[in-house]
Amino acid sequence: MRRGKLCWKMVSSALILLLAGSAAWTTQASADSARSMTISRIDGPAYIQQSGGALRIQAYPGMLLHEGDTLVTESGGAVLSIQDEGDEITLAPNSEIRIKVLMGGAVQSTTKLELMSGQAYTSVHDLRESRDVFEMDVPGQKLEVKGTQFFVIINPLTGTPDVVAGAGVVKVSGTNPQSFAGKAESPVTLYPAQQISLTPSVDPSLQTPTSVDISDLVHQVSPDIIKAIIQNKAQIDRENQELIEQQKKQLEQGQSKPSGSSASNGSNDLFLVSQLEDLQKIQQNLNVLVGNVAKEASSQGKIEKSKLDQLIDQVNRGIDDPNGKIDLGNVRPFDPTVGLDPQLEAKRKEQEKAQQELQKKIQEQIQQQKQQTQEVLQQQQMQDILLQQQMQQQLQAMIDKILKTIAEMQQANQKAVEQRATQAVIQFQQQLSADEKKRFAEEAKRREQERIQMGGQQPAAPTQQPNSPGGSMTPPVKPPVDPPVDPKPVDIKAVFSPDFPEQVPLNSSHKFTFGFSSGQSNQDTKVKVRVTYSSKTGINLAETDYTYSYGEKAIKEGQLSPDGIILTKEAGADGEEGEAFTLGELNGTPITFETRLPEVGDYQVKVELLKDEEVAGDPLVTVTKEVHVFDELSTEVYPVEGTDLDRTLRVKAGAITPEAVLGLQIDLRRGSGEESVAAPGAQFMLLHNGEEVAVGETNSDGIADVLLPPQLAAINLGLVNENGPTPDGAEFTLRMVAPVDEGNVPIPGEYTAELQWGRQTGDIEQFIPLGQAFKVHYTVLPTL
Repeated sequence: MRRGKLCWKMVSSALILLLAGSAAWTTQASADSARSMTISRIDGPAYIQQSGGALRIQAYPGMLLHEGDTLVTESGGAVLSIQDEGDEITLAPNSEIRIKVLMGGAVQSTTKLELMSGQAYTSVHDLRESRDVFEMDVPGQKLEVKGTQFFVIINPLTGTPDVVAGAGVVKVSGTNPQSFAGKAESPVTLYPAQQISLTPSVDPSLQTPTSVDISDLVHQVSPDIIKAIIQNKAQIDRENQELIEQQKKQLEQGQSKPSGSSASNGSNDLFLVSQLEDLQKIQQNLNVLVGNVAKEASSQGKIEKSKLDQLIDQVNRGIDDPNGKIDLGNVRPFDPTVGLDPQLEAKRKEQEKAQQELQKKIQEQIQQQKQQTQEVLQQQQMQDILLQQQMQQQLQAMIDKILKTIAEMQQANQKAVEQRATQAVIQFQQQLSADEKKRFAEEAKRREQERIQMGGQQPAAPTQQPNSPGGSMTPPVKPPVDPPVDPKPVDIKAVFSPDFPEQVPLNSSHKFTFGFSSGQSNQDTKVKVRVTYSSKTGINLAETDYTYSYGEKAIKEGQLSPDGIILTKEAGADGEEGEAFTLGELNGTPITFETRLPEVGDYQVKVELLKDEEVAGDPLVTVTKEVHVFDELSTEVYPVEGTDLDRTLRVKAGAITPEAVLGLQIDLRRGSGEESVAAPGAQFMLLHNGEEVAVGETNSDGIADVLLPPQLAAINLGLVNENGPTPDGAEFTLRMVAPVDEGNVPIPGEYTAELQWGRQTGDIEQFIPLGQAFKVHYTVLPTL
């Protein structure tokens, strides 16, 4: 495909030269037009910031990017494809790339990208005999590509980019040559199996390329980049072989510099060879480059062994030469000294050693500064602690002083009361006769004895008996005392830990742990708990098993009842309830209740706290919860090559019955965020094995029901068999026909469809969801 496009461009160039006399035709043939780039794969969250806009849009597979757009990946990588040239860019997680220029015409295409952070592997069509331009800017430098395979790693801490050439030639030059002390631009040529670390805003000619350090390379790059290197082995080997053949011819003609190298490289050119023996060593090195990358990736565990073996088998099937296949058990070592100038390499190693020593010194200084900062912080913390202790001591001293003053005042008040009482007794006795004084003393003695018998409480004051001579005193009659009344507990709340499960897959246990927070209520109050399950759709639960436990101890198991299950601290004898809880024993979440609901549907669970003697009365606490039981179904969405509005749906079943008949509910909206609107009039078709099996059209609310016929149940689709879910599931093609305006022209824009698989029940209002909803994004371009 790439060679065919190159030949066409050469023929186009010749035709233009022959017809140069026709200015109008030449202008039309050479006019550039905007091109596009497609997101062919996304492995995690990613966002697009379109040219001239500040809003970030969520990216999706099949989305088209244009000049000025910026793509940001997060936890997963992405693959971008330029379909007209066959170019491909693999982005690692946490990368950001901007499309600066994306233009093309019949004679020449221009692609200029800017990698602002992260890692990128680029596979570009052969540019050696082409007028096409492919450039990638990195911080402070520009990469002009004349080969096919290279990748860039931007250090996330320093921002320094490392460039590695896998095949072909990469020219490195400054993005602002005038900043290099007035010197002219001095590009550095990078050849296969070479790498260079670029300091931003430093003349590239002052930075020396070296042989690739495979161990360090594999350690730095993400698995996405490693996979891309291995996948492109055949293309890397083919182009490197062409470069070797070209160099061999130049040696035979007395030249030692590869074609395309810059004269300004001078002594920095590390690809100098003077005899065929040197060239053969370089060829051997290039042949084992990818194999050593794969072997090192296996050693470092960058890719899971089974997945790496599968990738290597896939790559080997596309390589005809047995010697070119990857065999991890028989990989010849890569020689990093091949093709290097010994004197220049020795100088580079000295510089590298000096740089390492400088870096070590800087790290020691940083560590020393950290230690000093930590010591200062520790001293400040100690001072803060001492200050807090002093404040607490002062506060405690003030509290002690206040308490002492209160105690002294109370003691003084008590003493004054006692003095007044004593004085009153003396005055009263002075008014009595000798006999009355004697009876008064006996009465006082008797009352003192009663006080002692009552535990120190003061008995009621004596009363004067009517008609008694001399006002004789008799003890009062004590009134009967009612037994204490246990008040109704207040401020009691149900507590669940963790949250009550409201969504449960079919054939899975519904299990929850709970208790009660009883606040200031009497903790000795005897209580019981009642748990009641009921079905909103009339499902019989009478034969549904349950178990419950208190703390670590299993208490009872049985079957659910419409009247609920009474939970007690101990299991009672057959047909009898066990020992009740005290309110204090239910603090926290000590009870665990578990059951397995029999069918898909909606259920209600009621938890009640009852006083032991009032099981039939009003509960102290009532909590009602909702539970939905669903069949499991998962869906993966992939774009269909060559189409904009077709998507492949790969569906796998979990706990789903063989006779289940499926359907899709689709909610289609045009626009994004709060500004999105319903999109009526769109048609959706569901295809299985190439045949249309269901259709639907969005209504005024943007909702469409795409329902499969009854004869295509889950077992007929291949989702399940007699042994359960199948490993491959079923594959569908979902085709959308965009809504049209009054002129029957598709309405352009960004569309988002939220899709929900469900099980049909014969009533669309009782459509039972299967699995989680998922989204599909569409871009409808304006009709020209």
